[in-house]
Amino acid sequence: MSDDSDDPVVALLATQRAVLAAVENLAGQVEAMQGKVDAMGETLAQLVAGSVGASGAGVGRVLTLGDRFRAATDKEAAADPELWAAQGNYMVAQAIAKGLNKGDPESAARDAAHAREWIADQLDRGRVFEPGKVRDSEKGAVAVVEPIHEEMFPGRIKAQHQLDRER
Repeated sequence: MSDDSDDPVVALLATQRAVLAAVENLAGQVEAMQGKVDAMGETLAQLVAGSVGASGAGVGRVLTLGDRFRAATDKEAAADPELWAAQGNYMVAQAIAKGLNKGDPESAARDAAHAREWIADQLDRGRVFEPGKVRDSEKGAVAVVEPIHEEMFPGRIKAQHQLDRER
């Protein structure tokens, strides 16, 4: 009789067993990696929650109106009855920022972000915003600069004050 080591069927079975053992080993490694990924995800979630907590919106604390404004997209803020007037003023502030920084989109974005944070801070202080105003002109709708926008961009813009409007 022949030796079993020369039998191709036996060799194939041995190869299959080796492949199966390698697959089981890889499956164990994947499970271990998944455990590490899950642990890292939990750590990251705790870090994010901690950084939110450090900025004032921690776990167990109700979000302020300013927090809600900061977190909302433009569309969400416009649809929120408590935020829509502030959002309207932010839209005017964006237009002002673009006008102040013609040809410099980075500075315009920075000024707009500053205005958004200023509005959120004002909301946290209890300020109630009047709706942002626009008027029609030859160029279409134009944002009306109000005294509140002077506060957002101190020393950089001038609103048309009430006395000027009555003339």
